[in-house]
Amino acid sequence: MRRAVGAVIGGLGILLAAQAAVRAQPADQTFVVVRYHEAARAAELCADKKFTRVEQDKLAVLVGQETRHQLPVGEELIAIRAARTNMEQRITAAGCNDPLVADALRFFNSYRDRLR
Repeated sequence: MRRAVGAVIGGLGILLAAQAAVRAQPADQTFVVVRYHEAARAAELCADKKFTRVEQDKLAVLVGQETRHQLPVGEELIAIRAARTNMEQRITAAGCNDPLVADALRFFNSYRDRLR
């Protein structure tokens, strides 16, 4: 009897954890969009990177692949604008040596070859 109750409780825990993971996806996808676009904006402002139209398209494809295109377009555009604006404000206020800007630049360098 105790094993049956334990199995039910354990199964319920797994079900709740899986349900929580499904609900967390939009926030995770928004984070991915923000992370990539903050990094790109930091590269534009601090590394004097000029994105070609092809590189911009490849960035959009890369982000889409990472999010599996599951984020609604409107939410993605809002996240992109917010990410770019927030990075501009941070750089204006603290400069390119700010730890979060430096982290964004490191992240950009980790994926920059995928934009070629």
